[in-house]
Amino acid sequence: MTTVRSIANVTLVVGLAVFIATWLAVESGAQAPEKTALAGAWTRNTAASDQPPDRGDRSREDGRQGGGRGGGFGRGGGMRRGGFGGGMGRGQMANPEEMKRIRDAMRDLMEAPDHLTIVQTDSLVVLTTGDGRTTRLSPDGTKVKDDNTQIERRTRWENGKLVSDIKGPGQNFPNKMSQTYVVDSETHQLRVTLSMEGRDKQMRTTTNVYDPDQR
Repeated sequence: MTTVRSIANVTLVVGLAVFIATWLAVESGAQAPEKTALAGAWTRNTAASDQPPDRGDRSREDGRQGGGRGGGFGRGGGMRRGGFGGGMGRGQMANPEEMKRIRDAMRDLMEAPDHLTIVQTDSLVVLTTGDGRTTRLSPDGTKVKDDNTQIERRTRWENGKLVSDIKGPGQNFPNKMSQTYVVDSETHQLRVTLSMEGRDKQMRTTTNVYDPDQR
C-alpha cells in the first residue's frame, strides 16, 4: 500500500511539473513580442511606393502659412508658430545651427533611399542606405542618438512590426514622428512607413515598398 501511494505521489508531482512548465512556456510565448525577419538587401519599388511631397507645392504652402521663407524650412529663416514644432513665440527665430540640423534630419527621413541593406540581431537592427548612411535601432527600447542629425530613436517590436519613435533636435521638429518596418508575408516585400504630425495636428503617413534583391 505504501509503495502504491509513493508511486501515485510521484506521478502527481511529475504531472504537476509538466503542467507548470507547459503553462509557463505558453505564457512566455504570449508575452514575447512577435518579430519579423527584416535582414537582407532591398531595392525600392517606385511604382508601389507613395510619391514624395512636391517641393514646389510645399514651399508655396510654407510661404502662405509662415509669411515667406521664414515660415518653413526655407534657407535663412526660422520656423514660426504654426510650423512643425509650433513651440516658438511669435517672431522668434531659431538658431541657424538648429535649423540646419532639422533640415538635414528631415531630408534623411523624407527622402527614401533607393537601396537598403538591413543586418538584424536580437539586440540590434542596422540599416545602411546605398550612399553609406547608417541607422542603428535597438528593439529593446534603448534610446539611440545619431550624432550627426541629433535624432533620437526608441524602437520596439509591436505585433510583428518594428516601430521606431523619433525625436528630433530642437522645438521646431515634428512633435510626433515614427517609422514602421515590416515584411509582408504574402508579397515578401519590405514596407517602411513614416508617420508624422502635420501643422494641423493630423497624422500623415508615407509608405515606401522595397523588393528583395535577387540572391
